[in-house]
Amino acid sequence: MSPVGIEILPDWVARHARVRPAAVALAVAETGETVTWGALEDRVGRLAAVLRDDLGVGVGDRVALVAENDWRVLELQFACMRIGAILVPLNWRLAVAELVAMLADAEPAVLVHDAEWSGLADRLLTAVPVPSRLGWGTPAAGYDGAIASAARPVPGRDLDPDAATHVLYTSGTTGLPKGVICTNRTLVTQALNLAHTSRMAERGRHHLNIVPLFHAGGLNVFTNPALYWGGRVTTTRRFDARATLDLLTDPDLRITHLCGVLQNYEWLVRLDGFAAARFPALETVLFGGWGPSTLEIYRALRAHGIQVQLSYGASEIGPNVSILAAADDEAAAAGSSGTVVPHLRIRLTGADGAEVAAGEVGELWVRGGGVTPGYWRQPREEFFDGPWFRTGDAGRLDAAGHLYIVGRIKEVYRTGGENVYPAEVENALAGLPGVVELAVVGVPDATWGETGLLAVVLAPAASVTLDEVRAYAEGRLARYKLPSHLLVFDEMPRSATEKVARARIREHFEKLATEPSGRPS
Repeated sequence: MSPVGIEILPDWVARHARVRPAAVALAVAETGETVTWGALEDRVGRLAAVLRDDLGVGVGDRVALVAENDWRVLELQFACMRIGAILVPLNWRLAVAELVAMLADAEPAVLVHDAEWSGLADRLLTAVPVPSRLGWGTPAAGYDGAIASAARPVPGRDLDPDAATHVLYTSGTTGLPKGVICTNRTLVTQALNLAHTSRMAERGRHHLNIVPLFHAGGLNVFTNPALYWGGRVTTTRRFDARATLDLLTDPDLRITHLCGVLQNYEWLVRLDGFAAARFPALETVLFGGWGPSTLEIYRALRAHGIQVQLSYGASEIGPNVSILAAADDEAAAAGSSGTVVPHLRIRLTGADGAEVAAGEVGELWVRGGGVTPGYWRQPREEFFDGPWFRTGDAGRLDAAGHLYIVGRIKEVYRTGGENVYPAEVENALAGLPGVVELAVVGVPDATWGETGLLAVVLAPAASVTLDEVRAYAEGRLARYKLPSHLLVFDEMPRSATEKVARARIREHFEKLATEPSGRPS
């Protein structure tokens, strides 16, 4: 019996299997497969037994995964939680050498994979010894057969709030990837926050997941909160804009929630037929990050009466720290990422660690139950100040409590002694005619020390000059913040996890500077 005052976190699947056994918990859009809470409880208990009793997975052991989106990913997550193991979903977009480094760091007891990535699993296991292997998708892979033959399912139990549940490796755009640790407490805190901001606790919630489940954005933004509250999650193997529109407009599915990255929504709202589409149940969509298309997306969705939740967050801090929870066209137009969610706290600090004055820019620190306890096998003190996680992001708060992200502390460049935050410049230039994507980086300058380089991707047949950029920015930005160079890309350089690769933009600029034709405009 738990002493008074000790947190009690019940097993999600066991609880919902008792109170709503016939309700659908999980589904796959492409195949139409559905799994009820009752069936999920049976399979999770059996899979937990396979992992613990047959494969020797113990408390704290890691279970690595390489797979396309599938309901089994979430089944495996719950089985690991039940026995205290840690799921490590790997990003199959990465190079083999990167994945080998992650496996070597995580030291899993088991590698689980689907049929699509069985060849990759072969290569990984050649490079890194892993005691056991399990796969689904073919009869020889063993996963479903092992579950069916498991004799004694592991029953649900109360979960240790501090037990690690996942290690999610970051993209490593600014260095080697780090494994973000999630715990039962971080997952539940996110679910509580989403109940407050996004109506996730109401009955009938049905989330369509279009984001890879190896990302915190796919796994922990809407998917796990929906399941915590007993809702339904339908997942797609990979994102397809037309298929997504068909699912959102299906009167039988009645999708209520959707989250994705900015590019998902760009493709979605620009489809022929989007403006005339009818969404029978869709009420809440969420995305983070700002770009030239943000307001276009916001207005296109709002025109359908859909609540558009602009957000700020990261794998380490919730993932959601702030959400524009209610319709606020003025705040959206100003670049707001919403207000801080109820179960987290933030502070904005200067270089000395002291809080900056109201309205000033500072580094964003976050504390609360949704914050990671640390990175896998990394010293905590490098990233925390007491209970505060130092995000490295620069932001400011207005009088109404709206948060505005103006860039990364490490991406700040100094021109003529003044700090310039790339995201602030990007937001001001977001409406540039003919520009579909842009990014700003600091580059060396003989006169000012550093100056801004604007990288853009243009719409078909569009053109833009540096003079036009600077004229557009006149009155929106101080003169020292105006870019001094312009580079046009066919495609924006990106990391394996689709983040803008600013270092590659800078490298391209520096390479051009050494060529006879000289630097770009």
